[in-house]
Amino acid sequence: MANELEALQSQGYFVGLGYEEAIGYMIHDHVLDKDGVTALAVFVQLAAHLHAKGRSVGDYLESLYAKYSYYTSANSYFLCPDPIKMDQIFLRIRYGTAEPDIKCSEYRRAHMGDVLRYPLAIGGFPVSYIRDLTVGFEMRDVDKQSASLDITEGECLPQFPVSSSHMITFETRNGGRLTMRTSGTEPKLKYYLE
Repeated sequence: MANELEALQSQGYFVGLGYEEAIGYMIHDHVLDKDGVTALAVFVQLAAHLHAKGRSVGDYLESLYAKYSYYTSANSYFLCPDPIKMDQIFLRIRYGTAEPDIKCSEYRRAHMGDVLRYPLAIGGFPVSYIRDLTVGFEMRDVDKQSASLDITEGECLPQFPVSSSHMITFETRNGGRLTMRTSGTEPKLKYYLE
């Protein structure tokens, strides 16, 4: 995060907050790292400001919920020390099998000759959006009636840079989001539910 903050500042941007869900906040550019002490100090400032106005942090939080609605997320990980097994897991998500079927030609959308067969429902909810930064695929308004994805080559390229590690995001029609990715530093498959 600090590298991005410095790059943005060098372009003339003001960056007021950096956040990483697993570790913490980067609030001020004097400490170019995620820093819980600085985050605590800012929280205490907020509490003092609210107290001076006769409000509590809890009341303020409830007013934010009333204005913007509730939001929930959960994340965790699975340990997978075998890199081959990790690849097979993502191949199965991406192609429906741990060994892609390069002979299947009835569908036009392919990655390296392999037919993409992402799940079109998660937890019983139809998938409406798929982004796979590993293979460079992004598709909105997924047809919930389809058994497979049928689009021409060159369509559905992601707006984000393609990742060197596995990373797939699904959104469902009921507003849910699931992102799965490999850790860059540990033998973990991480997932984020929103």
